[in-house]
Amino acid sequence: MIFHYLLAYAAFGYIGWESGVAAPDRAEWYFRYFPYSVLSNGSWPLYIFFAIIAFIPAFIFFQKGTFDNLRRQVTIRYFRLFFPVAGCILSALLVWKAGGFFSQPLGNLLNNNWDKAFYTTVPSLKNALFCAVYKTPFAGDSEYCSVLWCMSLILYGSYFSYLAIMGVAMLKRRYLIYCGLFLLTFADPSYTAFLGGMIAADVVVALNKKKIVLPGWLNALLFVGGCVIGNFPEVWLGKFSVFTVYGIGAFLVLIPCCNSIWLQKVLSNRFLVKAGQYSFALVLAHFTIMMSFSAWLFLNLHNNGISYAWNLVIVFLTAIPVNWLVGVIFYHLIEKPSAKLTDWIYRKLA
Repeated sequence: MIFHYLLAYAAFGYIGWESGVAAPDRAEWYFRYFPYSVLSNGSWPLYIFFAIIAFIPAFIFFQKGTFDNLRRQVTIRYFRLFFPVAGCILSALLVWKAGGFFSQPLGNLLNNNWDKAFYTTVPSLKNALFCAVYKTPFAGDSEYCSVLWCMSLILYGSYFSYLAIMGVAMLKRRYLIYCGLFLLTFADPSYTAFLGGMIAADVVVALNKKKIVLPGWLNALLFVGGCVIGNFPEVWLGKFSVFTVYGIGAFLVLIPCCNSIWLQKVLSNRFLVKAGQYSFALVLAHFTIMMSFSAWLFLNLHNNGISYAWNLVIVFLTAIPVNWLVGVIFYHLIEKPSAKLTDWIYRKLA
C-alpha cells in the first residue's frame, strides 16, 4: 500500500513499469534520488507475500505429515481468490462508472505516467465479470486495480507449491531436490519466492522439532541479509531477475521471523496481528481508495493553494484511517463471507 502511494504521489527515482524512464537512463535516475528510490521501487513486500502463500500450507504439512490440508487447498484455491477479486473488480467498476477516479488529472498535475496509465475508458459490466472469472485469475489482468496483475501468479504459484510439497516433501534427501528446483526457477523466476517459502517452512519445522533456537547473531544476519537482498537496487542486478533476488531475500527473512524469540514477540503485537488478518482486504481495497478519495483530496488541496509537501502529509495521514476502515469493511462484507462460501463449496465437492 505504501509503495503504491509513493508511486502515485511522489514517484521520485521510480524506474519500473510506465515510469517513462528509458533503459539507458534508469541507473542515473535511480541514484539521483537514492536512498529514497529504494522506497519508490520497493516491491519487496510482495515477494514476502508470495513466500508466505507457500509457507503456510508447507508448514502445516511438515508439522502434521498428512495431505489433508493440501487436498483442501488444491480444491478451493481458485474460489478463495475469485470472490474477493470479484468484489474488488465490481467495487472499482462502480466507482469508475460514477466518475470517482481522478488518476488522469492527478497524473497530469504531477507529470506522472504511472498515474495516467489507469482508468482511461470505462468498461462494461460484462467485461468486469469476464475479468473476475477468467482474465484476472488466469491472465493477470489489472485493468480495474493495479495489484490484480499478481493474482494469476498467486494462483499458479500456489499450485506449484502444492505439487512441490506433494512431490518431494516425504523424501529424505529432498534438500538436494530443492537445489534442483531452485536452479529450474531460473527458467521462470516468478516461482522463486514460492519455493523459498516452502523450503523455509521445512527448515523452521525441523528446527522446532529439535527445539533449536538459532543464535541471535545468526538470526540477525539472516534478517538483515534478507532485507538488504530484498531491496537491492534493481539497476545493479544485471541479468538476474528481481523475482530471483527478491525471492531469496524473502526466504532468508522468513526463517528468523519464525525462529527468533524477539522477532516473534514483535510480530505478535496486537496491531500487527490485526493487520495480518486484514492484509488481503487492504491489498485489494487500497488502490481504489488511492485513485478516488486520496486523489480527489490531493487535487482539491492543490487547487486551494496547499503546498505540495503539506498536501503529501495530509493525503498520507488521511489515507491510513480511510484505508483501514475500508479494508475492515471489505474483509467483513466480502472476504470473510467468501471464505465461508468456499468452505461450503469444498464440503460439496469433497
